[in-house]
Amino acid sequence: MIRTVLLWLLLLCAPLRAEELPALYSVTGVAADDVLNLRERPDSGSAIIGRLAPDASGVEVAAFADDWAVINVDGVAAYAARRFLTREDGPDWASLQRPIFCSGTEPFWSLALDPSTASARFSTPGQPDPKPLAIDDLWSGNAWTASAAVSLPVGLAVLRRQDCSDGMSDQQFGIAVDVFLQDSDGLRLVGCCGLSPG
Repeated sequence: MIRTVLLWLLLLCAPLRAEELPALYSVTGVAADDVLNLRERPDSGSAIIGRLAPDASGVEVAAFADDWAVINVDGVAAYAARRFLTREDGPDWASLQRPIFCSGTEPFWSLALDPSTASARFSTPGQPDPKPLAIDDLWSGNAWTASAAVSLPVGLAVLRRQDCSDGMSDQQFGIAVDVFLQDSDGLRLVGCCGLSPG
């Protein structure tokens, strides 16, 4: 009962706007013998810090900065020209119909959600290779709020659309998460999530 009340309070406090990011994109409009450059800053004169193949797919875009898409590559946020990216078909992340990967620090922890198998994996320094956990219940987002929640045997994870930094890398994420543990004196873990592992 307490988890349900907490969930509703957190979902009602979320911003009432529809967001489509993060989402998966494909590279389009790049010649077969060329690449899509990933830049250090949203500027075509900025240093190239990575490249995407002309047929790359499953590229997670965390945010947009004007005509640029923010993409994590090799542990840093990079910028790709938005005009060369097309959103892939599929549900928004808040529908909880695709895998989501979360992590945080202090203490280090990770949570991998796989709604297709109704399972999750939660790891901490004390349990680095956990057994799969059954997802007890899902509360997916809707057109009015970019929030969602997952009930697990260990607690409740509340996800929301928000620019997020893990504090340890130069990556940028599009989903923030709070994990409320039920058997650790109400410990709250804070972190970031994405649609791609690692």
